[in-house]
Amino acid sequence: MNQNLVRKNVPKAILLKPTQIHEEYGIKTRALAYMRECSQDSGVLVGPIWINPKDTNIYLYRRENIETWLIKDTVKLNVPELQNNKNDKNKPNLLKFQKKSK
Repeated sequence: MNQNLVRKNVPKAILLKPTQIHEEYGIKTRALAYMRECSQDSGVLVGPIWINPKDTNIYLYRRENIETWLIKDTVKLNVPELQNNKNDKNKPNLLKFQKKSK
């Protein structure tokens, strides 16, 4: 078989390693480790839920937990309407500079 062929319709992995999360979602592995440390120190979950089989140094994350966490913790700001939209559109909002005196 030709190894250069691209595999199509391959199902996405259910369990992801931190390096795979970094590749797919852009979340750095150190950030995931920091969130795990904060969770363990405070007793409150910080970041996505992880799997740690038999207290090894292996950490896995379910894809659905990552995506749920991203949706839940995405900041949604109520950005006020731009002032330009409130101004009368007929009048140009240009600064009037003083003429240089001679």
